[in-house]
Amino acid sequence: MDITKGIERYIIVLLGVLDRPIPSELHLQKELFVLSKAVEKINNYIPYMKHHEGPYSIDLHDVSAEPIYHPNAYRRDYKRGFILNPEGKQIFKKIINSNSENPEFIELLAMSKMVRELYDKLSRDEILLLIYITYPEYTEFSTVSDRILEPYKKKQLAKGLVKKGVITEERFREIVGTQ
Repeated sequence: MDITKGIERYIIVLLGVLDRPIPSELHLQKELFVLSKAVEKINNYIPYMKHHEGPYSIDLHDVSAEPIYHPNAYRRDYKRGFILNPEGKQIFKKIINSNSENPEFIELLAMSKMVRELYDKLSRDEILLLIYITYPEYTEFSTVSDRILEPYKKKQLAKGLVKKGVITEERFREIVGTQ
């Protein structure tokens, strides 16, 4: 499968697993990055580089802005985020039907839903905190990691993550450095 077509299909699957928009491009970038760490096949389609806001894919940016193979599948609404259009919902159903017997695909769907449930509700800074503490190599070219990882800011963000049920109290202590 062509790389562009593959990226479009991953976007459609990620959008299709929940009936709501993905809040922003940062959410889309980081959610697919996290999925790419769990599903190696995604790395074949979406290469990530170190960027000023952590892991970033130019290809994903371009394809999310202007899909070629499925131009009416989804759109970006600058207030609500990325939205799956009716045509995209039909494509999602076809993808589901043609892969319903594939255990790897079933696992991808479950992980996609889990990632969306977790990351969609987070702020930009909360997402970046999770990315930077999990994948510290992506702080290298970041222009925001110093601010996010500053002890007071990190503690405030981690408190929010505990409150949202994203991390445990034990993980909170690990993040802020109080065992």
